[in-house]
Amino acid sequence: MIVSESMDSSVSGESSFILAVFATNSADEGCCLACAVSTLQGVLASLAGATIVSNCHDVMHDRHWLADWYAGFCLPYFGFDIWAMYQSSSSLASSEGRLSWATFLANRGTMIAHHVILPAILFPAMLLRRGLGDFFVGCFFLYEASSPFTNLRQALIQLNMKETGLYYVNGFLTLVTFFLCRIAILPFMLWAYGQQYGLLLTDVLYRLPWKCSAGCAVVMTFQCYWFTKMLQLVHRAVRNGILKQK
Repeated sequence: MIVSESMDSSVSGESSFILAVFATNSADEGCCLACAVSTLQGVLASLAGATIVSNCHDVMHDRHWLADWYAGFCLPYFGFDIWAMYQSSSSLASSEGRLSWATFLANRGTMIAHHVILPAILFPAMLLRRGLGDFFVGCFFLYEASSPFTNLRQALIQLNMKETGLYYVNGFLTLVTFFLCRIAILPFMLWAYGQQYGLLLTDVLYRLPWKCSAGCAVVMTFQCYWFTKMLQLVHRAVRNGILKQK
C-alpha cells in the first residue's frame, strides 16, 4: 500500500506520464494510443530481451536476429514517447488551454534529456559493435519490463481502483521490476562477462573500453535518479502514515 501511494505523485518512469487506455472524450484519444503503444512496446522489448539473453551463452560472440531487428523499432519509439508525454501533459492541463512545447520542455526537461541521451548513446553503439555483444543488447531491452506496470497503474487510477489490492500489488511490482531490470541488471552484465573470461567483477571494469564504461555510467545515472525519486516517495508515504497514526 505504501509503495502504491508513493507512486501517485511526481515521476516514476517514462510511461507514468501516459494516461490510461480508457478514453472519455476525443481529447484523450492520443493519450490512449500512447498508453497502448507504450505497454505493447514494453512487453515486446521484455520478451525480445529475455529471448536474446537466454539464447546467447557466449556473451560476446553469440548472435540472435532479434538484437538488430528490434533495435530498429526502439529508435522511433523514443520519439513517439516524447510526443505521448506531451499529449498527456496537455490533457492534464486542458483547463488552462493547450500546453506550449516550451512549457512542456521546461517542466519535463530531465525526462526529455533521458529520451534524447539514451538513444544518442545506445544506437551508435549498436552500429559500431561489429556484431558483438547481442547478449548485452538483450539485457538493455529488459529495461522496458517496468513499463507495463506503470501503464496499468494509470489505468487503475482512471477506473478509481486506487484502494484495491491489484493497485497495491502493481505498485510493488513496479518498484521490483524497475530495480531488477534497470539497476541490478548492470552488475549482472558485468558478472556474466567476468564469468566467461575468468575475471573478478572488479577486474571487468578495468578491461572494458572506456566508451563502454562511460556509456554505462550515463545510463545508470539516469536509472538511479529515477529510482531514488521513487524511494523518496516511499519514505514520504511512510512518514505521513506514521504521523496520521499519532
